[in-house]
Amino acid sequence: MRRRSRQFSLAAALGIGVILLVVGIGGGYVLGSYLSKTSTSTVDITETGSTLMEPLMDIWGPNYTSHVDSHVIISPSGGGSGQGQSESEAGTIDIGASDAYTANNLGVVDVPVAISSQLVMYNIPSLKGVHLNLNGSILALIYNGTITNWDNKLIAGANPGVSLPDETIVPVVRGDSSGDTYIFSVYCDMSDKYWPYGNSTKAFQTLAPADGFASGTGNAGVITKLEALNYSIGYVGISYKTSALASGQLNYAALGDNLASTAAGGNVTATPADQKNYILWSAQNVSYDANLGLNELNYSAHGLAVSLILGGSTSGPTVWAAGAGGTDPTVTNPTPYPITNLEYTLVKTAPSSPSHQAYVVQFLQWAISYGNNVTLYLGQVNFVPLTSELAGLDQQALSEVQVHS
Repeated sequence: MRRRSRQFSLAAALGIGVILLVVGIGGGYVLGSYLSKTSTSTVDITETGSTLMEPLMDIWGPNYTSHVDSHVIISPSGGGSGQGQSESEAGTIDIGASDAYTANNLGVVDVPVAISSQLVMYNIPSLKGVHLNLNGSILALIYNGTITNWDNKLIAGANPGVSLPDETIVPVVRGDSSGDTYIFSVYCDMSDKYWPYGNSTKAFQTLAPADGFASGTGNAGVITKLEALNYSIGYVGISYKTSALASGQLNYAALGDNLASTAAGGNVTATPADQKNYILWSAQNVSYDANLGLNELNYSAHGLAVSLILGGSTSGPTVWAAGAGGTDPTVTNPTPYPITNLEYTLVKTAPSSPSHQAYVVQFLQWAISYGNNVTLYLGQVNFVPLTSELAGLDQQALSEVQVHS
C-alpha cells in the first residue's frame, strides 16, 4: 500500500549537501557540514513510541553517546506507535517512533531508519518444534471468529501431515495503540475481504477488550500473554524474536504470500491450490522483499508513505510475485517475506528550538548511515538495513527540518 506523489530520485538526494560515509566495522562517520557540531553541555534527546523500535533505540543511544558525541544522551521509551505519533505531532517529544507513517501531516516528517518485520506466534504444547503454515485468509478468519479450533479444515489443509489439536484458538492482540496491530491488519486486510477491522493509520485500532480477545501491552506484554495461554496465537515484532523463543513455549509460522484479488471477489481462500508459497522468516527473505518492493519509491510533502512493503509486486498491490525461492527459500535463492515494514522516526519540521533540533537531525543521520551496520546494531534486533534509495530519500526528508534559528 503506497501513496504516490511527486517522484524523487537518489541523484537529487545527493545534491542537498549532506555527506555520509559508512564503511566496515570500525569505520568512520562524517557529519554533514551544516550539522558538524558537538555539544559542550548535556543534550537530552527524548524518544517514545513503537515498542518494536525500542530495543534498537536502546542499542543506538549508548553507542551514539560513546562514539559520536559524549554530551548527547538519547532517552528512549515505548508506549506504542500511536503515542509516538501523537507526541511528536504535539512537540512534547523529540523523536516519535512508529511502525507506520503518520497520516495527519501535523508538522512532522516521516524518516524511516530501518527495515523491520513481524512474526505470527502461537503456543501449542504438542507442536513446539513445528512451524505451521498460515496465511492472511486463515488469520482473518481466526480473528473474525469463523475459525475457532486449531484442527479446522483450512488450517489442516495448509499443514498436511501435521497432527493439529482439537483445541479452541485463543487470539491475542495488542491492548495499546499499536503500529504492530496496524501492520498485522494491513496483511490480513489485503489477503481477505472478511477482515473486519480495516487498516487505518489514524486509528491504530486496539482490537482487544471489546472484541473478546486476550491482550498485552507492548510486544513484551503479548509474549507474556502467549506464554500464559495454551493454544493462543498473536503477532509479535521481530525485535522480540529471541526473547519470545527463550522459554521454548512459542514458535512462529511460515506465512503465505497470497493477496486479495479483485477477480476472486476480494479474498483468496486458504486451500493448498490457492496458496503457492509459505515463507519462513529469515533476514535474507526480508531483505529480498525490501529490495524488490522499495525500488520505485515516491516522496510526499512530509516524507515517505509505505505501510506494508509489497516485495515482488509487479502489477499493483493485488499481485505478489512468487519469488525465486518458492516455498523453500535459501540465502542464495530467497522469496519475499510477506510482513515486512519500515520503522519510522517522526520529527517536527518547525521545532520550538531549532538549535536543539540540530542534534536530533544529526543523530538520525548517524542512525540511517553508520547506525544501519548489521553486525554492530541491526542484527541484534533482527532488522535489515535501509536500501540505498531509502537512505537518499531520508536525506531530503531531514533537509525539511529547521535546524537554524
